[in-house]
Amino acid sequence: PAVKGEAVVSTQSTGDFEDEEEEEEREEPDEPQPEHGPALLTPISEDSDVDSMPAWSAALTSTLVPQYAAAILRSNLWPGAFTFGLEKKFENLYIGWGHKYTAESYSPPAPPATQEEYPSGVEVTEVPDPTVDEERALQAVQQEQLDREAEEAEMEDDDDDDD
Repeated sequence: PAVKGEAVVSTQSTGDFEDEEEEEEREEPDEPQPEHGPALLTPISEDSDVDSMPAWSAALTSTLVPQYAAAILRSNLWPGAFTFGLEKKFENLYIGWGHKYTAESYSPPAPPATQEEYPSGVEVTEVPDPTVDEERALQAVQQEQLDREAEEAEMEDDDDDDD
């Protein structure tokens, strides 16, 4: 009997372990596949065209003195990618958002219609701040009311004591 109990326990724990593995496999997101580009040092003439445009556009920095002008190549696939060279020196530069060229430009959806303004009534209308003299006058009136109430309370206490 003890052996059967152990077998049941080990079967249950194995079953739980398998269930956990299956849940983990389901929960793990698919990892993105890395992109593979062309081999290093392939000629740019082998780059694929971008919407019937060549992959690169070439220009000179100066047309007035072409023997001293630097050559500039601009990528049509990655806007912001440039290569420039002069004699045997060259440099690559990228200034962009990291998005490939798309023929359709993005236009965000129109914002929702503006809401009506809250109706302004007496309860929400602002009033100018009182001056110092007006505040002192209000404090004096409030103090007089407190004094009157205190006197009335004393008079009632005296009347109650007389009875």
